Amino acid sequence: MFNWFVKWVFVTSILGAPIIMFAEAQINNNDNSRPVISQLANTSRSNDARATTKLAIITFDDGYKSQFTSAKPILDHYGYKASFFIVCNFVGKTAEEMNSSSIVNFVGKGVEQMSWQDIMTLYKNGHQIGAHTMNHLRNLTSMSNSELDYEIGQSKQCLVDHGISTTTFAYPYENGKDNSTIVEKIAKYYSYARAGDYPLMFLHCNHYKGHPQVDCRTYLPNGKVSVANRYSIIGWSHDSDRRKYSYNDSGMLDRFIEVVNSQEQYNKVLPGQAVAGAVEAIPIIVYHRIDNSGAQYSTDVSLFAEEMKYLYDNGFKVLSLTDLVYDNATNSFYLKNS
Repeated sequence: MFNWFVKWVFVTSILGAPIIMFAEAQINNNDNSRPVISQLANTSRSNDARATTKLAIITFDDGYKSQFTSAKPILDHYGYKASFFIVCNFVGKTAEEMNSSSIVNFVGKGVEQMSWQDIMTLYKNGHQIGAHTMNHLRNLTSMSNSELDYEIGQSKQCLVDHGISTTTFAYPYENGKDNSTIVEKIAKYYSYARAGDYPLMFLHCNHYKGHPQVDCRTYLPNGKVSVANRYSIIGWSHDSDRRKYSYNDSGMLDRFIEVVNSQEQYNKVLPGQAVAGAVEAIPIIVYHRIDNSGAQYSTDVSLFAEEMKYLYDNGFKVLSLTDLVYDNATNSFYLKNS
């Protein structure tokens, strides 16, 4: 077997953020080894804009500081843009402040958050900023109308008040995605909402096992909310899979590769067909913390770097969630920049 390890070397910029300089891989004899990172130059390269059916969308939830200090330099290196979903009442809080009794008990309790300056830097750099409620509460479905207006509507106004325009919401814990009252409230304020958890988002919403949708209409003929629609765009939780299957970093990288390549069986270019018309599915990856804490809902910095490098080296085009557009005429999605 090959025994391998990857050593990441960081330097610190004048802003205190880590910048990847290079990576070394050392490999011993193992016929079953997968390729690993051999070198990463310190010059930023832009996202490959050539037409391709190998696509990915990257998103982050909860607004952790590590998304700015650890993930952003890696995204910048490849020219990738992502979506960051912010819990407005958490912004700017230190780890100590996040540990107060006023903060809901969740996996991010006690974890430092991004500042408004961090978030504005992301926004001005071309990343999408989305809303993730005011307080990350679990019980949207049991809230009053005024409480819903605050958690859902005010979380958009909060971003607007800081100079950030957004059209997209992400459900905490996926709570409410199948509830018509919640969906109608989200539709009042937003054009789209991201939920999950499945490896692929199908642009015609018609390949989900056990859910016989024929298109992406919000409501089924029986009046129930559909599984996939403009207010339930399906993401794949990187951290949920890791916890569910107890993956180590090596196993998680294998799973990541499996997920991002699962679109191949659906995205096939037929003779005479444009590449954009061949896209039927896309993985929308959901991350949380990017640090080396080993905590729940945390991805090691080196693993995140390996995953982004895999996308780059294998010709994937990373799009923004804002590139996913709903077509009312066909009740389906299309990618405006594919």
